[in-house]
Amino acid sequence: MRALAVPSGASRLVSKAARLGKKGDFLLPFPDYPSNARSFVHLDARLLPYWHTLFDVCPALLKLDPPDGLNIFRGFMTWAYRNHPPLNWTYYLSVCRWLLGSQYQARINEAHIESFMSAAAARWINTDDSLARGLVLAWQGSAQMLFDWKVAPRPALGLDPEQEEFPPVPWDFAWCPLTGKGGTGFRRWLPIP
Repeated sequence: MRALAVPSGASRLVSKAARLGKKGDFLLPFPDYPSNARSFVHLDARLLPYWHTLFDVCPALLKLDPPDGLNIFRGFMTWAYRNHPPLNWTYYLSVCRWLLGSQYQARINEAHIESFMSAAAARWINTDDSLARGLVLAWQGSAQMLFDWKVAPRPALGLDPEQEEFPPVPWDFAWCPLTGKGGTGFRRWLPIP
């Protein structure tokens, strides 16, 4: 086995958490959310994808914190670092939960939430490989539900789920995959983790 020569002082360039190796892995933060507070002072390249997940999906958020939304963004990134929302389709619903519990809560309206719910549904449609043909998303704060369908055409037979009445949402956000095989395809509300 060859030894690797490390230049003097190189250990200072590597964070303590990275030097801990396997014995400290359980203490490491979720790897995708930067922990360096200096990253939040100026928007650096590592943070741009997260900035875009907020403001490209819902540009109206910029009106809540003009001109560039940095206060909203810093608040969200601090929350994301602490709570580690999954980077799957539920990520956008995690953003909604944060917004509804943030200092901007009083200024958040249905249009903001609907933007993020639409993004969540679109991501589910693009990543889901189950036999479900679509999904319905619901938020307790609105009587409206969001439906999205995969590219495959829906069967013409049966009831249209978008015209049906659904039971009340038992959680802040809930969802149900829709089969599209006769009836509405609705079974029950599922919680968003």
